[in-house]
Amino acid sequence: MIPADVDMDSLHAQLLDDGIAFGTDNPVNSPLEEALRSSLGQTETAPVDPVGVVILETTPTQVADLRDIAQDLAMSTPYETVIVRTPHAASAVSDHLNRHQIETAQRAMAGEPDYPAGLELFLDTAQSTSWNWGLVGIATVVLLMLVAAVSATQARKMSRR
Repeated sequence: MIPADVDMDSLHAQLLDDGIAFGTDNPVNSPLEEALRSSLGQTETAPVDPVGVVILETTPTQVADLRDIAQDLAMSTPYETVIVRTPHAASAVSDHLNRHQIETAQRAMAGEPDYPAGLELFLDTAQSTSWNWGLVGIATVVLLMLVAAVSATQARKMSRR
């Protein structure tokens, strides 16, 4: 749910204007916007482009609302990855990243108090995080062997009756 104090029309217009949006008009927005733009320029974003960034000054009571904000903006703008950052949380949606990548990157970003560094950390973490498919494969085989063993044991017990 979008919190009542979030001006979605303003965020939408700002994202369409230059890809970076702020929830309030604040004197630090201009230098912060330049620093965020620099971070986007210094980080490989091609695999997740286009990226939109939203900065809010407060974290909603329900942190999950940040994902709703990001989702609405991603659906109504050309940005396929939208990242929403507050002082205490981060959330994102992306057509290019899976939930594991997003959630790992969100935790990394939220742990970095410097917003431009946090943005770089999000992008780097999201693109370098993936499932350890070898381990997933081994776990699947072990699980299947366990199911087969239990089934065989149950079948033997049933045949003795």
